[in-house]
Amino acid sequence: MIAKTAERRVKMIRWDIALAPFQEERILAKYPDVVDGSHPIVRRAAGHWGRQSIARWQEENTDPTEIIIGEVPIVGNRYSEFVQTLPDQAEQVLASDSAAFFYPVPTPEVRERLEANRRATFAKPQHPHEAKDAPPATMDLAWRLTLEKALQLGLVAPDDVDAHGKYSEIVYRRFFDHLLQHRVSRALEFDAIYSGGGSAHDLASGFTELIATPTDAASAIAEVEMMMSAEEAAQAVQDWYKV
Repeated sequence: MIAKTAERRVKMIRWDIALAPFQEERILAKYPDVVDGSHPIVRRAAGHWGRQSIARWQEENTDPTEIIIGEVPIVGNRYSEFVQTLPDQAEQVLASDSAAFFYPVPTPEVRERLEANRRATFAKPQHPHEAKDAPPATMDLAWRLTLEKALQLGLVAPDDVDAHGKYSEIVYRRFFDHLLQHRVSRALEFDAIYSGGGSAHDLASGFTELIATPTDAASAIAEVEMMMSAEEAAQAVQDWYKV
């Protein structure tokens, strides 16, 4: 809405939407989903394609009214490539002052409401895309990974962590500051939820999605297969938080 008011022409890249071409039956037959989500080869291919697409978009769009907005989960190797420093053309874009990464830091109360909302929309989707949202269990896993890696990296001390592993603004903020250390970034603190009366997916008209064609997806899979084995991809996915 802000971009539209500013008369910007918006292109969006969203993990759940852009992942769809990488989950076609032919690809899933070779690389089926694993316990915590998409197969490592699929995740790496989606991220590989994503970086290439951003670089290509920047090269093809010189109009200052054009803007690309990403929904980048990062945790669990879901576009974590966007925050890693890699030797490609996309790095010039992602590390520049023209790119900004914003991450929301909700209060514990707001976090609880968001989790409750996700449980409700996942159980009874009100929008086609809500059925593709990460299930509540995946949200729980994302927080557990955040907490685990923050402790592992020494970003917080064990005494800073709730004994039951509950959500912590301090842990969340320090961990995302770590992930985004090579990017222009800013934390957005949230202490309230403003209801729009509809789905979070009811976006304003006038924007388009950046999404891979079946050929793009197949090419990205093939390129990742040339770069690494399935075992190496699995290790890369395990190391998603190393930036």
